[in-house]
Amino acid sequence: MIDLLPDDEQQLLADAFEEVLCEEAPLGRLRGDPAGEHALIARLAGLGWIGLGIAEEGGGLGLGVVEETLLMRAAGHHLIGTGLLAGLLAARLAAAEGSGELLAALLSGRKGAALAIDDGADGLYRIDHHEDDVTLFIDGTGAAALLGEDALDLSRTLAIDDAVRLERGRRPIGSEGVPIGGRAAILTSAYLTGIAQRARDMATAYAKERQQFGQPIGAFQAIKHRCADMAVGCEAAWSLTVFGALALAEERPDARFQIAAARIVASDVALAAVRANVQVHGGMGFTEECDAQLLVKRLHLWLPIAGSPRQHRHALLGEPPPSGVPMKEAAA
Repeated sequence: MIDLLPDDEQQLLADAFEEVLCEEAPLGRLRGDPAGEHALIARLAGLGWIGLGIAEEGGGLGLGVVEETLLMRAAGHHLIGTGLLAGLLAARLAAAEGSGELLAALLSGRKGAALAIDDGADGLYRIDHHEDDVTLFIDGTGAAALLGEDALDLSRTLAIDDAVRLERGRRPIGSEGVPIGGRAAILTSAYLTGIAQRARDMATAYAKERQQFGQPIGAFQAIKHRCADMAVGCEAAWSLTVFGALALAEERPDARFQIAAARIVASDVALAAVRANVQVHGGMGFTEECDAQLLVKRLHLWLPIAGSPRQHRHALLGEPPPSGVPMKEAAA
């Protein structure tokens, strides 16, 4: 039997992530200076979070993709910027390439990483780059590469999320990435699940407080059903994400299938959840004063990261069905 629940140490780690982010990353920060997010991620790096999956001899904590998945779910719950994912993956690439100086700078927070994603043609979008950041490019196949600044030819463009700095440029010729084993996709799935859980929590809290016809709106069947659907969807997305992370950690032959399935479901659940959250909030849900719109904007920023849902559906159809290879007894 497969245990998808975290063990005691993993639960302590997950609780620590949530406790720190509750203190350091209230949603209201997204209405302020976008530069503050860069400083926040640097502080998180100083806590050792960027080095979760890096071996202890390399300066990291010596954990794995399951712990990184717990971190990214918490990051999604608090709408942390893409620099955290970029830092996790850039540190792994630096360790694999033997770039000790770059690795040490990333792990300490002295240097950050900015994520760049494919624009669907020959170009790319770079998100929240700050001076001295390295640029990590992830293509639709899940391969990653560190790009040089001189070859990008970037210009500022508008983003749906006001708290994000977005640049568009061209992808350098010969910038093929190094496959990173589905890690980007599964960590993105965890982030999307975190957004869905935040939308669920926000909607249910409002449904308990908002009064209509002398009772909380959560007493009405239409609202109950929306909240119940959100809760079920979040459980499905998280269970598939954990299963995918375990499959990746154990190098199961069906890992790519499980990761693609998790990514598809997490996208669909997150979209449904943020929409339902706006609806539960009624007319107020469409206003800038309500935090529901922050979830919508941040979700649409993250959906193309590590490949679109359509790309993952194609990947899923191209994989053989799960073979039923037994999984080791492991917590997640």
